[in-house]
Order: sequence, then C-alpha cells, then structure tokens
Amino acid sequence: MKKLKLRRPVTIATIVSLLVLNIALSVLARGIQNQSESWRWVVHTREVLEHVQAALTLTSEAEAAQRGFLLTGNDNFVADYRQARDAVLPEVHELRTLILDNPRQQVAMRSFEDAVRRRLDLLERVMQERRAGRPVELAVLESGHALKQRILAQAQLIRTEEQRLLQVRQRHVEEGRRELITAFAITAGVAGLLVVMLWVISSRDAARLLAERARLDATLRSIGDGVIATDPKGNVSLMNRVAEELTGTPEARGVGMRLEQVLRFRDRGSGGPVDLEQAIADGGEHVVLASGNGREYATELSAAPIEPQGDMAAGEVLVLRDVSERNARARALAESEANYRYTIELNPQIPWRASPGGAIERISDRWLSLTGQAREAVLGAGWSSAVFDEDRPAMMRAWAHAVDSGEPFDVEFRIRDAGGQLRWMRSRANPRRADTGAVVAWYGLIEDIHARKESELALSSRLAQIETIYRAVPVGLGLVGADLRLAELNDALAEVSGMSKSAIVGRSPAEVLPASMGERVGQVLEQVRRERRQVAGIEFGSPGTDAAPQRDWLASCYPVLDGSALQGIVVALLEVTQIKVAQRELIEANQLLEQRVEERTERIAEANAELRAFAHTVAHDLRAPLRNVEGFATALVEDEGERMSAEGRMFADRIVAAVVRMDRLITDLLAYSRLSRAELQLERVDLGAVVKTALRDLEAEIGASGAQLDIAWPLPAVRGNATILAQVVGNLVSNAIKFVDRGVVPRIEIAGRRDGAVARLLIGDNGIGIAPEHREHVFGVFERLHGHERYPGTGIGLAIVRKGLERMDGKVAILDREGGGTTFELALQAAD
Repeated sequence: MKKLKLRRPVTIATIVSLLVLNIALSVLARGIQNQSESWRWVVHTREVLEHVQAALTLTSEAEAAQRGFLLTGNDNFVADYRQARDAVLPEVHELRTLILDNPRQQVAMRSFEDAVRRRLDLLERVMQERRAGRPVELAVLESGHALKQRILAQAQLIRTEEQRLLQVRQRHVEEGRRELITAFAITAGVAGLLVVMLWVISSRDAARLLAERARLDATLRSIGDGVIATDPKGNVSLMNRVAEELTGTPEARGVGMRLEQVLRFRDRGSGGPVDLEQAIADGGEHVVLASGNGREYATELSAAPIEPQGDMAAGEVLVLRDVSERNARARALAESEANYRYTIELNPQIPWRASPGGAIERISDRWLSLTGQAREAVLGAGWSSAVFDEDRPAMMRAWAHAVDSGEPFDVEFRIRDAGGQLRWMRSRANPRRADTGAVVAWYGLIEDIHARKESELALSSRLAQIETIYRAVPVGLGLVGADLRLAELNDALAEVSGMSKSAIVGRSPAEVLPASMGERVGQVLEQVRRERRQVAGIEFGSPGTDAAPQRDWLASCYPVLDGSALQGIVVALLEVTQIKVAQRELIEANQLLEQRVEERTERIAEANAELRAFAHTVAHDLRAPLRNVEGFATALVEDEGERMSAEGRMFADRIVAAVVRMDRLITDLLAYSRLSRAELQLERVDLGAVVKTALRDLEAEIGASGAQLDIAWPLPAVRGNATILAQVVGNLVSNAIKFVDRGVVPRIEIAGRRDGAVARLLIGDNGIGIAPEHREHVFGVFERLHGHERYPGTGIGLAIVRKGLERMDGKVAILDREGGGTTFELALQAAD
C-alpha cells in the first residue's frame, strides 16, 4: 500500500507532464503555423507597397520623358516614354490582383487605376499633338496636373491602409514569436522534468521501474519524437515507431544491435561521418542517414542515462526530434526576408531607417556610392554633410520638425555626388508607431530627381518663352470657354476688335468683332461646339471705306477636349490682307500673261504655217530644178560622152554626184523638219519587228558591202512609234556599213535588254569609231567628221536619230567598245 501511495503521485506527475508536453507541442505547432501565416501576410503587404511605388515611379518617368520630348523634340525621349508607359498598366494589374482580398482597398484601387489610365491617355494625346506640330494647350497641362494629384492621393490612401495592415500583421508576428518561445520553454521543461522523474523513479525503486516499464514503454512509443533505449553494454533495447522511421531500421531487427549500427550521423558541412559518441556528447542538431530507405532527416539529439545500478548506468535513452519541417520553414522565412531585402536594394530609390530621435541607423550602399561617404560618417546626422550648403539648413529644419511632430517628411534638396557635381534629390519618410502611438522608427526613401528637376526648370523656361511668343506673335490668339465667351486673348486679337483686353474678356466674339465678321465667327464656334472637331481655313473680310482700306483674315478654331467633354475653343486669327492684295495682283498678272501667250501662240502658228509652206516649196519647187540638172547632166554623159574629153566627163560626173547629194540633203532636211513637227502617237512596239523592217529596206546596201549581222533575239518591246524607230535603226545600221576602213567587211551586232522600266537597244559596229571629244557634236545638224570624198553622207542622220528618240521620251548615247568601233545605246520606256 505504501508503494502504491508512493507511485501514485509519480504516476500522476508523469501523466500530467505528458499532457502538458502534448499541449505544449500542440501550441508549438500552432505557433509555427501562425508565425508562417503572419509572415506571409507581412510579405504580401510589402509587395503591395512596392507595386504602388513602382506604378508611381513609372508614371513619373513617362511624364518626365514626355516633357523632355515636348521641350527638345528629341525622339530618344519618345522611346523612354513608351517604355515607361507600357510598364505602368502591368504594375497596376499586379497591384489589383494583390488586393483582391481587401474590399476597402479595391474601392481606392478602382479610382487609382482610372486616374492612371486617364493620365496615360492624356500624355499620349499631348505627344500626338506635339508630333503633329500643334501647340499644347494650357488647359491640357492643368488637367494633367490635376490627374497627377489625384493619382498621388489615391496611392496615399492605398499606402495608408497597407501600412495599417502591416502594423497589425507585425504585431501578430511578435505575438506568434512569444507563443513559440513559451511553447518551447514548456516543452523543454516538461521533457527535462520527465527525464528527472524517470531517473528518480529508477534510483528509488528498481522493482517499481520494472512494473512501470510496460507503461513507460507505451509512453515512449506514443511520443512524437524518436526514442531509442540502450542497455549498459550499448545495445539497443527499445525503439519507438518514430525512431524506426528516422533510422530506417525496424525494432525487431534493431533490438540487440549496437547503437552505432542503428544510428549513423554525418557532418552538415563536410558531409563526412560523425562519431556517435561525439554526436551524443555534443547534442544539438545533426543529420541522420537512415540505414534502410536512404532518406535523410535533420534531427535534434538529446541523450540521458538510465538510473544506475550501483556504479554502472543501466543504459541510455536517446531522443531524436525531426526538425526537417521546422528548418524548411525557417529557410523559407530566411529566403523570404532575403528576397525582400534584395527587392528593396533593386529599387532605384535609396532606403534608409532612423531612430525615433532622428539619428540614421541604416542606409543603402547606393547612398555611399553616390556621395562617396563612408558608412561610419553617414550614421547619426553625418549624412547631411553631403547636402549642398545652401539647401542644408532648410532640409534640417524640416527633418527636425518631422521628428518633433511625427508628421511625414518630404523635402527636395541638392547634394554633391562623389564626382563633385550637384544633383537634385528627394527624401521622404514616415514613422512606424507602436500600439501606444509612440514612434518606434522612421523609414524613408531617397529618390534621384535630377533629370526630372532639370526638365521642370527647362519646362518653366520654355513656358515663359511660349508665353512671350503668345503675346508677341502677330497672329490673333484667344481662348473661348464652353459658353462661347472669350476667357483669354493676346494683344493681336484685341487689335482686331479695336478694344482693350479687359473690355473684351467675358464677351462673345460677335460682340467685339466687326459685325459681318463677328456673326460668321459666332457661327463657326457654334459648329465646333456642336461637332467637337476643328474648323480651319475660314476666310473673313471687312469691306473697305474711305477712311480704312479693305482687310482680310484667315481663322481656325480648335476644340479643347477632356475625353468627350468640351473645355473650350482656341481661336487663331491671321491677317492676310497683304497676301490677298498680292493674290489679286497675281491674278491680274496671270490674265495679262495668258493674253500674251495667246498672242504669241497665234504668231507661232503663223510661223509654223509659213514653215510648212517653205517645206512644201523645198520639197517640190527646189527639187524640180535639181532633177532637171541631174537629167541633163546624165543625158550629156550618155549622148556626148564619146566626144567629150576625159576632163569634161569628170566634170559632168561631179555635177551628177553633187545633184544627188543635194537631193539627199533636201530629203533629210524634210525628214528632220517633219520629225520636229509631227504629232506622235506612242504605242507598244516590238523592237524585233522594227529591226527586221529596217534591215529589209537596207538589203541592197547590206548585199553590196557583204556586211555581217549578229542579232541576239529576242528583243524587248518599248513604247514608241514604229515608223520613227525603223528610220532611227536604219540610219544607225547604214552608218555602220558606210563608216569602215577600206577593205574591212562591216560587222554589226544588235542586242537588247530590259532594266526595270527602261528597255535598251545596243547597235555596235567595227567601223572607224568616234573619239570621245566628238561624241556630242556628231548629233548636230550638218556635223561631219570626214569629207564627202571618203565617206558619203549629209551630216543629218544622227541628228534625226537624237530628235526621233527625244520625241519618244528616249535617249541615245555612244559607249566605248573594246577592239575599236562604235556602240550606240538607245534607251526607251519599256512596254509590258
């Protein structure tokens, strides 16, 4: 009874310890799960903040590139603008996906996305206006500024909500960490208590230990860790189910084996084996290589001796805890934190953190690279030494005010970079607060805005220039509101009305412009307001009087639209009085010129008629006496030749030859004259058929000279006149037969080819050739390089060739030919 009474408290304590251990393990498992879930939501919140910032940054980059293009017209800014613009909406889409779990954020997100899309549409429309050469209206710029403010406001709403959620979720992380620590402490305490109790029981009562063995055995087998018990010789005496799985050795086979045969450890770093006794002595975490299935487990090893029997321990109990899953979660958490830090470092902005009192505690390495400062010099307030001297006092006052009041910090200032150059920067920070509202730390970003700031300064200068041009340009410019009343105008437009600008603003154009002109302008403005499209090139005029001459204007009206809403109408009025006067004078001059052209045309017609009459006279009246002279001279030679001296017959033969040359000359002149005056009908002509016709007409000359012909068939088709082409080819072939050295057999090569829209005909010979300095002269009328005695001809044949080709919009050229001779190239429009 006494033993029972003694065992009962111990049994109860053991059971209570096991229950507490199970509860602690459950709490530990739940804490690990909650900790993982809390960290996942913290990372999710940070991703939302990153995407909000990325969308704002890309929108700003698109605006900066657009401003750069508006100011410089450089197409490099267009590429930067399109790259930034195309990247904005994917960021917005990703952001919308991330906040699907938060209905409150979805409301702000819809407004944010709408503002971003409208801002991008406005930027694109301004770019198109600029590329079209049209000026950008002030109202469009103001509308863009309003959209930008709206984007920033909605982005701030989203940030504020996410920062609130971040604080809540970080509190959950802290609570989970405390739960984990508590559960671990309880588990470790209960495990230690259990080991102590077992040792006490073993030392107090060996018999009771034996009685309780079965119960202890069941307890060890049901525990969630691997348990291996050994006897005093180091042989395995017990293995629970978890130990079987971790070692890969069934208990039935493992009992009686040496412990080092069942448990095998390897070093986590080198991968080499670890001595079992050393592993047990070290405790802590080890990797177990199971002997059966080859799997590896990360385990925490603890060992305790079984209560001794005399001086020798009864054995050992080893507890193997599988921490693979816990390590995997820890690695995932570490990887997540590393990814977060890496993402922050990839951000083009420079992150920093300060203490509640405003001392810098941590800043990105990019600040050190940018300024050339050492890290030790940056901490505290040392970073401010990089700020430009003129900007430092104002920046420090703003930072001190933010630290004292807890309000957000946002200041633009200049720094000197590592190269000594001034750069514009923008620093922003918000406080992170504890549950009590006290500031825990300051988190901020430093943004390089040098390019944007220079663009803004250049834009301000540009706008000032545009304002000066607007006021000084001689074109009347005005802005009419949607109510068709003048809201703004320059001096040139005020001069047209003859009234002061202050008296005109707020009135309709019909009230301030001359009556007929004002009424017409009012009608055009109504049309623009109704149709929402520009009306350009409207002419207006005021009738002249004795006191003032007639004046003329050219007006254009352009609607200013925000989406489909009409914001106003831009009116441009250009005085064209001098142009109209010049046009009227030009019309009078044209009429006078047309009259003179008609008179000269009549004179040319009369001259052509006289020329045709002269040609008729030459063809009939002049050639008739030549035929008589030829006839009498021929009869004289035939009838009186026997009684004439040799010298007389020579003179008679020369008379006949001279008459023949004169007749041929007249014939060629008439052909040249007709070629110049004839009306040509161009049509499709086959050059092959033309060459055959020309050769048929020259059969006698070809036969008498024994000329050799080499024709590369087929020949291309051209647009021309078949009769003139036959005459041109005949002249060139005839020249090739005549102009050869004595004793040389004429050899003529004819070929053709097509080069795109041009067809070429090549006629080459082996004649005496034409020197390069004479190639242009030979196409003139009566141009001859040799006398009649050696080479007969009139000197008009090549002139007919050039004139004929010119009438058919063609060209003739003389090409070099290897081995001597001449090649004529005829170029004409090819026919399909």
